[in-house]
Amino acid sequence: MRNVIAVVLLLVAANPTMAESILVEAESFESHGGWSLDTQFIREMGSPYMLAHGLGRPVEDAVTHVKFPAPGDYRVSLRTKD
Repeated sequence: MRNVIAVVLLLVAANPTMAESILVEAESFESHGGWSLDTQFIREMGSPYMLAHGLGRPVEDAVTHVKFPAPGDYRVSLRTKD
């Protein structure tokens, strides 16, 4: 669950009080950790998405850094296949 939360928080962030938005796609993460890029649904999704194939065990977190334009409250959204 910790891995899923980390990915959710980092994938897409948008500031609801500003017109600007920040898009972070899975394939651009600095470290995929124990996650792998799944490219089989690029036609449907528009880009690869990340899967954790831990066979029932947690995998290492995927990590990246995001620079926000200003301090504040941000809304985080996630696009997923299912």
